[in-house]
Amino acid sequence: MTTWTFKGSLAAIGFMTLTACEAGQGQFSLNPSGTSTIPVTRGMMAGGAVLVAPSGFCIDQASLTPDFLVMMRCDILGAQDAAGSAPRGLITISLASSETGTLPSAAQIATASGLRNVTAVQTTKGIVTFRALGKIPVGGLSPVHWRGAVVIGNQIAGVAVYGPENGLITTSVGRDILLTLAEESIKATPEPVTTAPLKN
Repeated sequence: MTTWTFKGSLAAIGFMTLTACEAGQGQFSLNPSGTSTIPVTRGMMAGGAVLVAPSGFCIDQASLTPDFLVMMRCDILGAQDAAGSAPRGLITISLASSETGTLPSAAQIATASGLRNVTAVQTTKGIVTFRALGKIPVGGLSPVHWRGAVVIGNQIAGVAVYGPENGLITTSVGRDILLTLAEESIKATPEPVTTAPLKN
């Protein structure tokens, strides 16, 4: 089983901090030097999978590899006008090839990732989501976060949605964001091409 881990970019790891704000969400502070102000909301990934950022989130281009990326609120990445009312948060997505399209269960993901206190498990066709307690990729984030797995084309995407302590994204809003990302990415990804076996 694949264990999805954070391989975050310099932008996410080196410059990001969280401070308290009146709304209780926390506030990212990022040095945007060298960051593009053009919002990037779609990533072309391994196996032809297309990952679509939820509204107000953008892809951190410095994190992008064929099988991994990080999404943050667009204003954190320099695209001030694209963030809208999106909650502050950090989304990581890792891909693994899957020939069978069989999703791991919440329990399997939790065991592989060292997560505890798994709650709010929800499984629909091709998507599993749950809330859990685990390690955080950068300081200032709540250890309570949302996890999920989704079949996108011929890939299985492992998704983690983090936010500041008591942030809006750690509530059911985080699951909604994860589901939106999953559903829009499924729609945007072309059907995998299957090759008929050659006849003798």
